[in-house]
Parts: sequence; C-alpha cells; structure tokens
Amino acid sequence: MLLQFLVSNYGSIKNEVLFSMVPSQDKEHPENILTDGRYKANSLAAIYGANASGKSTLFRAMTNAIIFIRSSNVIQVGQKIPVVPFRFCDNYLSNPTKYEFTFVAEDSKKYVYGYSATTERILEEYLYVYNSSKPSMLFERKEDEYKFPRSQKKNLQPLIRMNTGNKLFLSTATAWNAECTAVPYKWFAEMIDTQTSTDTLQMEALEEYRTNKKENISFVKKLMRRADINITDVEVETEDVTGNDQPLPGISLGGIVINNQIIKPQVSYKTKIMTGHRIAEKNGAKKEYVLPLQEESLGTIQLFYFAPFLKKTLEEGKVLVIDEIDKSLHPYIVKFLVNLFRNKEVNRKGAQLIFTTHDTTLLSLDIFRRDQIYFTEKDSETGISDLYSLDDYSVRKDENIEKGYLLGRYGAIPYLQTEEIV
Repeated sequence: MLLQFLVSNYGSIKNEVLFSMVPSQDKEHPENILTDGRYKANSLAAIYGANASGKSTLFRAMTNAIIFIRSSNVIQVGQKIPVVPFRFCDNYLSNPTKYEFTFVAEDSKKYVYGYSATTERILEEYLYVYNSSKPSMLFERKEDEYKFPRSQKKNLQPLIRMNTGNKLFLSTATAWNAECTAVPYKWFAEMIDTQTSTDTLQMEALEEYRTNKKENISFVKKLMRRADINITDVEVETEDVTGNDQPLPGISLGGIVINNQIIKPQVSYKTKIMTGHRIAEKNGAKKEYVLPLQEESLGTIQLFYFAPFLKKTLEEGKVLVIDEIDKSLHPYIVKFLVNLFRNKEVNRKGAQLIFTTHDTTLLSLDIFRRDQIYFTEKDSETGISDLYSLDDYSVRKDENIEKGYLLGRYGAIPYLQTEEIV
C-alpha cells in the first residue's frame, strides 16, 4: 500500500510537495483505514482544484516515475531520461526532478525509494527498508558512486558495471536477480496502476478484456447492473492484426513506455465490443437488442473501460490512481465506486483508490476523513502549484465541506472575472 509520494521540479510543481495516505490521529471513519502489519494507510484520497491547478500534474509525475522504474533496464546508453522540469524559472530547467515513494510491499515491510534525475543522468538514488522502527539502507547512489551495506555488498557491487548513468539501479539490480531489490521493484511493477489518459485507459482495458475475457465480462455486467445501467450482456471479440495492416478503431497495442512513447510490437489486434439490452415489447414479452459499444453513452463507455482496473485493484489489493474519475459519470455512480473501497466486505485485500474530481457532492465528512481530502492551487503570479489537505484547516465535524469549498474557504477554486469577453 502507498504511504507517501513526494515530488519536486515537475511540470507546475516547483517546490517539494508531499502527498500522504498516512492517517492522522483523527478517530473518524475507522472503516476508511487499512492495516498491514504495524502500518496504517487511508483507503481513499480525493483531490480537488481548479482547472490547470496541478491535479493532473501530480498524477503525471507519479506515472512518469513508475513507468521509468519499470522500463529503465531496457533503455539504451545515451537515451534521454523522461523528466519535465518546471519551465517558468530558467534556473530550474537544468535542475533535477526528484521523486520519492514510501510504501508497504508484499512482505509487510515499509520501503522508501527515491531518485533525482535530469534528462541526461541519474544524480541520486536510494532504497531503504524498515526491518524495525529505523530504516536500513539497501543502497545509496550519488551519480557513479554507490554505497551498500556490508551484508549486500558482495551481491550488489558486481552489478554496478551492468548499470549506466541513465538507468535506475533498482531496475538493473532486479533484472540481474538481486534478492534485496526484488520485492520493492515488484511493488512498482505490479501493485500500483495510474491512469491519466483516456487513450491509455482504453488500450490497457482492452488488453485486460482480451487476456481475462470471461472474468472481466462477468464483472462488468455485474457492475453495470449495480450502477443501474440497462445492459444485460457484453461481448468482446478480438482478431489478430499482423504485418503491415493499418491500425483500426478499437485496436489495442501492447508494449512498454519509454520517454513517454509506447514501443509497439509487430502483432496487434482489433476489437469488437457489443452490448445487449433486454427491452419489453407491447405484449409484455422481452426482446434482446444488440448495440456496438460506441453507441452507448459516454458514461457507460467510461465504466466499461474502468471495470477491469477496478476488479484487479480490489481482488489483488492494489493502488489505483485515476485522473478525473467523474468523467461522464453521474455523481451517484462515482459515490458508489468510492464506497466500494470503504466496504471491508468488498475491499478485503486492502486496495486503495486515489483520484481527482470536480464532483463536489462527494465533499462530505460523512464519506471522507479530513486527511483524505486534498486540494491543489496554482499561484497566478509564479505559475507554481501547491498541494495541501483539508486536515490543515480547523474544520468542525458537522461543517458543510461542499458549501465551504464552493465559497472559497479552502482555496483551490477558479476566480472568475465578470467583465465582458467579447
């Protein structure tokens, strides 16, 4: 489970911002708190803010770091590192971007992993594990200088020559079967998914439907029924497309992402998705009608593509990070999805959902703890985004959070000018 994420010098985030899932001492909503061994984390977090305030930037930073961790070992010597520094200050264009993750992996131990990089090279990288209440170093790196604990030096020292200045040692060491890095690397590779692009969401969802067709179709049909969407059946058919065939609408291409580009294999496939509707005739009999998915509402389409990630997250206890969860969805459906993660009978494996939204109907202390509500705000003079929590404010338990937010009590809203624009 994710405990904290720290980032600086990425996009509109100039200074260090810390996003935390660690619960405060607040006793409210114990059902919203997960426990893994001696560690606790919130199961949910919602981020609000005006358009262009930095919500998506925070998630893109997280995605950028995770993708690079997963793919670092296969990049070529001299290939650029995908960082996007703060652009509204000349000095920061050459400064490193920094990321740090604190998380609990499958061994129920807490790890801290971070790195800082320019487009040319890794300047710093480190990995710590908490075997007790104090951190133990697994490795530290300052450019080409490495430091290992005595117990790991024999195993890790030879792997330095396998690494290069533009690669992460965490990825390289794991690729060469280093045991001490395998568990934290696996967390990045398998236990956290970020969705910041509709195109990527659809592409990865189609791959999930293709590889786990029966289970995902069963789940999405159940989800549609629970969400009061009149769909009784779903069919997903795939057909391989090889050679020089041109990409067709609905095609999903597998591959890895390097420098924000998808490296595509030679084999792809086209997908046909149909939905079934049982409609009452005048005589009272029911008749089945079939429609292509693209003729359904945008909300239905969004829920169809979201379903495989929701299923996998809940079943495997993963972290799901999704930008604009309310896109085309009714507020009641968004609330329904949120409440799945608050329900201990449904969320049995300790899954986490982190999302951005403009749906203010969710802004309620009947749903969230104060430390689960975050805001982003951008300084109009400097272009710098900031991140802060509702827990930073003195908020009464019975306070109307939605009303307070819309009145600007917590910032993070657009300040509109009423002058004529034409």
